Amino acid sequence: MNTSTPTRSRRSFKYACWVIGGLVGVLALVVLVPLFMLRASLPQLDGRLTVEGLQGAARIERDDLGTPTITAANRNDLAFATGFAHAQDRFFQMDLMRRAAAGELSALLGEALIDTDRSLRIHGFRRVAGELLEAASPAERTLLTAYAHGVNSALEQASASPWEYRLLRQQPSSWHETDSLLVAFSMYLDLNDATGAQELQQGRLRASLPAPLLAFIAPLGTQWDAPISGSPVRASDIPGPEIFDLRAGPARAAALTQPRNERSPEQEAFIGSNSWAVAGSHAAEGGALLANDMHLGLRLPHVWYRARLVVSAAGEQQRDLVGVTLPGLPLLIAGSNGHVAWGFTNSYGDWTDVVIVEPDPDDASRYLTPEGSEPFLTDSEVIAVRGAAETTLEVRRTRWGPVIGEDASGRALALAWTAHRPEATNLRLWDLEAATTVADALLAANRAGTPVQNFVVADSAGSIGWTLMGQVPVRGEYDSTLPTSWREPGIGWQGWRTPEEYPRVIDPAAGRLWTANSRIIEVEPWLAFMGDGGYDLGARGAQIRDSLFALHSATAQDMADIQHDVRALFLTRWRDLLLEVLDEAAVADVPLREQARDLINHWSGEAAVDDVGYRLVRAMRLQIRQDVFDALIAPARERFPEHVFNASAQFEAPLWQLVTQRPRHLLDPRHTSWRDALLHSMDIALARLPEECAELADCTWGARNTLDMSHPMSMALPWAARWLDMPAMPLPGDNDMPRVQGSSVGASQRLVVSPGREDEGWLQLPGGPTDHPLSPFYGRGHDTWAEGRTQPLLPGETRHVLELTPQ
Repeated sequence: MNTSTPTRSRRSFKYACWVIGGLVGVLALVVLVPLFMLRASLPQLDGRLTVEGLQGAARIERDDLGTPTITAANRNDLAFATGFAHAQDRFFQMDLMRRAAAGELSALLGEALIDTDRSLRIHGFRRVAGELLEAASPAERTLLTAYAHGVNSALEQASASPWEYRLLRQQPSSWHETDSLLVAFSMYLDLNDATGAQELQQGRLRASLPAPLLAFIAPLGTQWDAPISGSPVRASDIPGPEIFDLRAGPARAAALTQPRNERSPEQEAFIGSNSWAVAGSHAAEGGALLANDMHLGLRLPHVWYRARLVVSAAGEQQRDLVGVTLPGLPLLIAGSNGHVAWGFTNSYGDWTDVVIVEPDPDDASRYLTPEGSEPFLTDSEVIAVRGAAETTLEVRRTRWGPVIGEDASGRALALAWTAHRPEATNLRLWDLEAATTVADALLAANRAGTPVQNFVVADSAGSIGWTLMGQVPVRGEYDSTLPTSWREPGIGWQGWRTPEEYPRVIDPAAGRLWTANSRIIEVEPWLAFMGDGGYDLGARGAQIRDSLFALHSATAQDMADIQHDVRALFLTRWRDLLLEVLDEAAVADVPLREQARDLINHWSGEAAVDDVGYRLVRAMRLQIRQDVFDALIAPARERFPEHVFNASAQFEAPLWQLVTQRPRHLLDPRHTSWRDALLHSMDIALARLPEECAELADCTWGARNTLDMSHPMSMALPWAARWLDMPAMPLPGDNDMPRVQGSSVGASQRLVVSPGREDEGWLQLPGGPTDHPLSPFYGRGHDTWAEGRTQPLLPGETRHVLELTPQ
């Protein structure tokens, strides 16, 4: 009889318990210690803090959504408290934005960002920011200083560093006045062509194609144009075979030998915006209505920070501002001051020029200018790299801008960009805070130094207006769409436009204004003033215009309905064309084509998440567009094989002429007929879809248009993505309709307001107000944005109060 077995069993059980207990303890340490560290970095929301840098007391009140109402007795203290709130909720975002503009991301994030830093460092934005600060008015500098003190005070008062730095094992760097200017430059990088790519492409096409063909494939506009004054551009005639014959000679040889473009033509949503206004005479309540939704990349933390900013002093100092701010700046970006409400859309004017730098034949270290020979300047940029040795980048500069490459003759190419000029950037957006009329606001916009934007405004008296905001250069006599030498006098930029020269529209007879990144006024004055920086097709603007004119007594709900409009009116003619091509002969013995035809026949006419027909029509049109364009520019592709050419948004006009008129001399020589060419492109599009979906019938638009809104730390911590990232939900909308929506691009905010009636206004933002995943406000309000529900513009009932008192 073995009496030791139970004893050994009990001992084994106890040992197992100790092991399990130990493992649980280790697991608790692994989970709870980081959790404790994260929780320690949560900002203080209630109580009283004594801080250095304030003149008087300030308050930060937060509602259920975490939206702050920030109150102070003077504007500088308001800037301090705004900086304090920004740093509490978004310091990591602010840091990334200043580092991106300065080309200093590697110092925080490591070697993977060196190439990014190199591409950004050539702009010298830290140097330009220093020049701007020196030129700022005493009031502007004091405002920036107060804001910087507020940011740094929040960092000092916090129990721990922001959580991202704890995981990166880094310490956050303090905030300086120039950092706010770098944040402003980060918006230039988002909104302008920072590389000269469009001009370089145009130069290559000009060198390879007959001028009439180039003018045909890159027109100034289309029949979709929807300017607020002027008319659409008439389509050009198709160039005849005597100008360009794709089925004969060198063009045919190039088309047959150039490899097909294998990249998918599935494009992301257009980076742009919508804004419109309805005069009080056409509104149900008698007050003017403003609507604005700016389309930007969707990321976490999100770009905008909603807030109400109040200066409680009496007289001219008094302010009550509500809308969106940009963490890093002490200003209201878009919203209302109770008298006027304003919003923006990107203008897509031509704000960069590629300059051919003529070398001095006697000295390679110098170049020729209208005043004679001048030396290149060389900046030695030291790039710090986390966890690795620093690296050095030599940047050559000219009087026009940094050298970005060479042309085919070996001449240096410099980039002239308004963002490089201190004259183009300032804090005059601040003047909008005190504007009381449309006229006041338009003048403030013309004087402001920002990326040049369409500026739409409404006031409490019922008036509406449009102009351009930002500084515009005066160009000499040259073609700004092509790389050009600025050696001769009178070429290049000759100064800056005065406010009196800016185009304006005030209280149009129709009582409605709209902008959507396309041309706004008549062709000639528009191009003379703006140039062509790749503005959008007018289909989205036309749909907004038509919706506005269908309203006879507009309400705020009507404005919101237009913002959420996903009708795909632009693609209906393409649906009809595709169904015409997919006739009985085309689908015979080709089951995939027949299935596609049936799905297209049942399309709802919208970019709806559960619609397969929309996705099919969209994919087929994009493939046809790519194939036709690539065939037409085959000589350019042969001459510049390293370059990827992209059709402009205005290519829609010549494309439609070609697929409907079907001229044989412009048919890809790989095909015997236009019908065969169209079917071939459609088959390519169809072949790609089953690679993404098990069955064609499962290829809904929502399956592709699924939100991908991620926090940058989730890339380093993929196991934490479910807590850090916004839900990957399918969303309706697309490019050429009011609700612009892609997987990582979309409405960065949706604002509807009647100035003076802010309590009836609405504002939606994705992502929530804070970047801390343990905060109760993380992601708050995001579902409202994603589902298209309205949310009040004004903050709700106060739940938290933090008082800041001067030391």
